[in-house]
Amino acid sequence: MRRAIQQDQRAILEYLKAAVAECIYMYIDILNYGVASENMAVWLHEQDGQIELVVMKYFDSLQVYSHKRSIDVVQVMSILQEYPVTMISARRDIIEQLEEVCSGYSAFYGAVFDVSRLRRAFRVMNEAKPCKLEVTEAVEEDAAEIAKLLCSDDTFRINYMEDDLARQLADRIRTHTGRSVIIRVDGRIVAHDATFAEAEGVAVVSGLVIMPEYRGLGCYEALVSHLGKQLMEEGKTPYAFAISDKTVRYHRAVYTECGEYGKLVKTGQE
Repeated sequence: MRRAIQQDQRAILEYLKAAVAECIYMYIDILNYGVASENMAVWLHEQDGQIELVVMKYFDSLQVYSHKRSIDVVQVMSILQEYPVTMISARRDIIEQLEEVCSGYSAFYGAVFDVSRLRRAFRVMNEAKPCKLEVTEAVEEDAAEIAKLLCSDDTFRINYMEDDLARQLADRIRTHTGRSVIIRVDGRIVAHDATFAEAEGVAVVSGLVIMPEYRGLGCYEALVSHLGKQLMEEGKTPYAFAISDKTVRYHRAVYTECGEYGKLVKTGQE
């Protein structure tokens, strides 16, 4: 396995785009940042001149993708040994293979969904019954407060260190590769939704957290509607990841399932 160089970028993107729902984050990040930057690096393995495996490090996580159902786990483990990241994400079958050889990590499994349909529906709902609380665009300086809100939720606390998440959020806002929308009450952020990654034609929506005392007041519909309207007007298809059984069942009832997903989270991060 070798480190990718700039000349590899087009071939890597073409390879990933063929199954973008299985490697959305990797595709978007390489499209936005290239194959090397301060916070990321990319490796690839080829056979007879054809790409067979791509690994990307972004901040404190690894993303792994191969069109094959059986990967060379030794190649991935060599990178993990050099960069013992907090989280590893990939298609379910890839994570199942890595789970067998990765000690000190817990596995979680779920699915990927195209969520554009219901976000359009929430736009109609919100226009019919507007939320009394105002939705605004977050700025880079809001990142630390947003990260604190997100890490108050179990879903995000097991995946992220608060400081690292704040840096990622700030970086996305600064580079326009992600956005956060928020609701404030008395100067405090009480509700948040976001795209955690986006590029031309595609976005990953995540980070929807509302403080318990402000649930049931229309914040959910207002945030989803606001962000969904922006993405729809920009021609971007929003995707979402679901992990818990309850969330997967809900998503399957209303969204279009695009693929299976898995992640390994370093033990003790929760």
